[in-house]
Parts: sequence; structure tokens; C-alpha cells
Amino acid sequence: MNSGSWCILPLIVLVLLLPVAGCIQPEQKTAQESIPVIAIVYGSEKGDLSYTDAAYRGVLAAQKDYPFVIREFTPRQLEELPALLNTTNNSEKPGLVITVGFQYADLNRQLAMLHPEVRFLAIDQAWIGSETIQAYEITSYGDSYLAGALAANASKTGRVGIIMGMKTGLLETFIHGYSDGARSVNSSVVVDQAYVHRDSVEGFTDPEEAGRIAEGMYRNGTDVIFVGAGYSIMGVIDTANRTPGRYVIATDSDSSALAPGIILASAVKRVDR
Repeated sequence: MNSGSWCILPLIVLVLLLPVAGCIQPEQKTAQESIPVIAIVYGSEKGDLSYTDAAYRGVLAAQKDYPFVIREFTPRQLEELPALLNTTNNSEKPGLVITVGFQYADLNRQLAMLHPEVRFLAIDQAWIGSETIQAYEITSYGDSYLAGALAANASKTGRVGIIMGMKTGLLETFIHGYSDGARSVNSSVVVDQAYVHRDSVEGFTDPEEAGRIAEGMYRNGTDVIFVGAGYSIMGVIDTANRTPGRYVIATDSDSSALAPGIILASAVKRVDR
């Protein structure tokens, strides 16, 4: 995140919920109606061992400090969110909507225009802040730079790689940082790059295709691959496990337990904070 700008996610949720809770008149509401409702839209299905699971941990941490009802949505359930926002039942309507992922920037703008009474927390989205939208941009150049420096330092072949889930302006920051970091250690290092699915978010949930790409990179001499592709990293890890002398650098969450000795490090995003 921008240096020195934001508090941890549980605290952010509390601050954003206070105005919602403050509008409630206890003598006019039942105990159930007095509990704020928030909706969270994940970037993928839970169980990705990465970005989405980290966001879910952040919600659970916030609930320990402040009572609220959570309504969860995955991309497959996204079409159900407008109906929830349009409900006239105040005990079900969320006062805060959290969206996690760059792909929801346009959605946030649209919903904020239609529902000025609702507040929005846009995580990992740039330049969409407004009166009712708090946008929290996570800049990944710095940690990607360090990942590139580590990769080049660990490489025995002088060839490293990076695999992204898809091609977006935000994810290009990973590539730029990683390439610059690698070349700061070895100016002649070769940096291979690829996308699991260039134009689709399915690139974050396709370990088979990611493994195929990694196999080609490893075969061509790449010995360290930095992966920013959500659950698709599992395909890269599996390929590295079957290819001696090949390694992985993960993103989003600490993935070292998934493959000790194979994963050199993780560029942790901490969307749970």
C-alpha cells in the first residue's frame, strides 16, 4: 500500500462502519436491525491459498473487534449484489461494500452512483476515490523489485521468469519492478514473462495452464519464476517440484509451507490488513 497512508484492514472496516452504526436509533430498531451489515466481493473463489483467502482472514479479524453481519460474494455470485443493495429491508441492506481486486473499479463507480447512501471500500484499485468510495491502492513495484533481485541472485543460469494471471496496467507494475530488480543484480539477466490468460481473470484459477507455461520456461533454462496468478501458482509449484534446480517466488500470501525448499520467498500483499 502507499507508504504511511493506511491502517490495517480491520481498523479500516471499523472506521467505515462507525457512521453506519451511528445512524441507528436504538429505541427504533430491534437488536438484530442494529447490527451493521457489510458485503464483501472477493476476487476469486475462497480456497485460493492466496489473495482471496487473505481478504477473508481480514474480515474475520475485524469481526472479532466489532459485531457486524457479513454477506459474501464471489465472481459467480456478483449478479446478486445489486438486488441486495436495492432491498428496502434495512436489516439486510449493507451500509458498506468491500470489493477486493482491480477488476471491480468500474463496478464500484456504477454502484456508488446508484446508491449514494452506501459506502464502498475498494481494495487494490487506483484512482477511483470519491465522497463515498475509499480506494486503497496497493503498489507492488517495490516488493516485485526485491523479488527480482532475489531471483537474479539465486539464479545459476542467468535466466529468470515471471508469470502473471492476466495482462492489466496494475499487474504490469509487477513485471517492471521484477525486471528492474533482477537487472540491478545482473545487468545481462534474461527475464522471461508470460500470462496464464492474457485477457481473462480465469488466469488466476488455472493451475494446469500455469504449469504448462512454467514447464516451457524451466525447459528453456529459466530457474526461478515469480508468480502473481492466485491459485494458478499451484501448477507452477508442481512443475518446479518435478524439475530439479528450479524455484518459485510467490505473491500475496506467505506460501513457503506449500513447498519448502522450492519457494524461495513470498512478496506478501497483506490484503488481510
